[in-house]
Amino acid sequence: MNHKKDYSGPYHGYDGFAIFARDMDLALNSPTWGLIGAPWNEKAQAKKAEAKATATAKATAAV
Repeated sequence: MNHKKDYSGPYHGYDGFAIFARDMDLALNSPTWGLIGAPWNEKAQAKKAEAKATATAKATAAV
């Protein structure tokens, strides 16, 4: 008895490849990915905000 509900396998043989491809498509194109942010986007935004703050501080100090 298979107690795991998220496994649709089996992935062996020719027919298994179609099942595997379907499962990968469902996982990679899941709408839940839109609910989380990518870490590299957060780092880039933080770096951009830091550069903007530095530029603003330099401009304010020059006045």
